[in-house]
Amino acid sequence: MRSLTRRTVAAAGLSALSAGLALTAVAAPATAAARTPAATSGTINVVMAEYSSLTQPYWTALVSRFEKANPSIHVDLRVIDWNTLLQEVPTMIQTHSYPDILNFNNYSTYAKAGLLFPAKEVLSPQVEADFEPSFVKSDSINGTQYGIPWIASVRALGYNKAAFAKAGLMSPPATWAQFATDAEKLTKAGYYGYCLPLGSEEAQAEWSLWMWSNGGNWTNSAGQWTINSPTNMATLNFLRTLANVDKVTEPEPGSTDRSSGCWAEFAAGQAAMTEIMPLGTFETSYMDSSKVQWASAPWPRSSLSIPQFTLGVQDVLMAFNHPGHQNMDEAFLDFVYQKSNYLSFNEREGFLPTTKSASSALLTNPVDAEGIKLLPSAKFYPLTNPNWTLVQADVQSILGTAMNQGTSAKQVLDTLQQDAVTGR
Repeated sequence: MRSLTRRTVAAAGLSALSAGLALTAVAAPATAAARTPAATSGTINVVMAEYSSLTQPYWTALVSRFEKANPSIHVDLRVIDWNTLLQEVPTMIQTHSYPDILNFNNYSTYAKAGLLFPAKEVLSPQVEADFEPSFVKSDSINGTQYGIPWIASVRALGYNKAAFAKAGLMSPPATWAQFATDAEKLTKAGYYGYCLPLGSEEAQAEWSLWMWSNGGNWTNSAGQWTINSPTNMATLNFLRTLANVDKVTEPEPGSTDRSSGCWAEFAAGQAAMTEIMPLGTFETSYMDSSKVQWASAPWPRSSLSIPQFTLGVQDVLMAFNHPGHQNMDEAFLDFVYQKSNYLSFNEREGFLPTTKSASSALLTNPVDAEGIKLLPSAKFYPLTNPNWTLVQADVQSILGTAMNQGTSAKQVLDTLQQDAVTGR
């Protein structure tokens, strides 16, 4: 997760999607067979995450309008900042006081514990069919969807238009070969050709983009870890060459963070290319006051035979299995995902929508459009793997050390692989 607007405290949001929290104990949930008949009146408890100072007013107004349109349903609403939410949700689970609807990202743990309704039981067919298929697949376990896509961001290659013009470059690179050549020209023109953030903030995102762009992956089709595969080793050596041989990156990329490092350097006109969100925090917090004229492009691939893709990051909603509440949950979620209501949230907070109807309405915005075009090709972290939380922490901690010339890149990937397989 992260606020894609003004606040850094919500970094627990879109990034926390992959952080997860372990359940140490849960009560045996009510099963689908044991559910009581669905009620159409009563109270549902809704807990939403705070992304900015605009979040609480949005939900307060929406709930007021919902209750006016549905006078038999009362919504007990709480809007909680991400830092507090990360602390309170485990307590909710341990005390069996979970809400009906929760804006959080560790849905897979709760689904596997039997605590959640399948999404189809709390979504109307119209809403269910409106989600981008790439997000639905990511939010499903063994073919059953439990996570309800809420808001999203994608990643793209950001480039400085003036730097490209100065270096005589007419278009962003589509392949690794072109990327390396362009980065060298940009470096000679007085820029960091590419700012490579492999520091602890979000190394797993940067690595995913480069890994996927060479045909590699975190796991194979059977779900087995493949972090130290020959393909991934070739990818890491490509990055090492950029940094240590071609010297087209910033100094010490292994300890450079994304936002305070590369985004700040890009906004200051020092980096000609870097990984960005085509909108959101990058745009509103770093580029809003920058004089740099920039654009974004799909990620360059080692070969054009590799399908175009993006890294998709999302926050989700989930519906806890409170017997008989699914009709009230559905009514509320139908209201939330009405195009005008849902668009309002995304536009004020600076997110990409996860529904096709809302996405199409934003295609006229040139910045939003670049991100929305990438949504159908989004790839995701292996979030349902129980060891992903450990793997992400390991990647953030040690992957960057592979940029050191005296470090064995193979040993770094072997360590990550071993920890992934054993759960350390």
